[in-house]
Amino acid sequence: MNRHTPMPIRFAASHRKFLYSVFSLLWLSGALWLAFHYFMPVDSEFGITPHPAEIWWLRLHGLMVFAVLVALGTVLPVHARRAWQLNKNRNSGLLLKALFLWLALSGYALYYFASDSNENWLPLLHWGVGLSVPLLLALHIRRGRRRLR
Repeated sequence: MNRHTPMPIRFAASHRKFLYSVFSLLWLSGALWLAFHYFMPVDSEFGITPHPAEIWWLRLHGLMVFAVLVALGTVLPVHARRAWQLNKNRNSGLLLKALFLWLALSGYALYYFASDSNENWLPLLHWGVGLSVPLLLALHIRRGRRRLR
């Protein structure tokens, strides 16, 4: 593009598939960790222990965080900047940015600052918001597509 060609807001199909894939895997791995952690403990000779797959869902979730950070890095400079300039979908876009920042910070806190004193409320601050992300992303996408028509 030359400097006079406006930047697009819509993603190319391959970029959109990449974004949907990494966000879906991140959400799914987190949701599966929750399910295995809270609803599928194993009764063993040592009492109730975590399900063996639980750690693998958490590892996949941590790996997908890196992919999502890359994905967000591909969204912000063009998509978000251009939409902001055109005053399109600002409220839901700002909400999503705030939620992703919250999830990054609360995930960091879970990894580095989890303790017996915060184990009852810190995870809720992270996954309570994380579970809502697909709905908010869907609303953002729907609002954006409706505005294009």
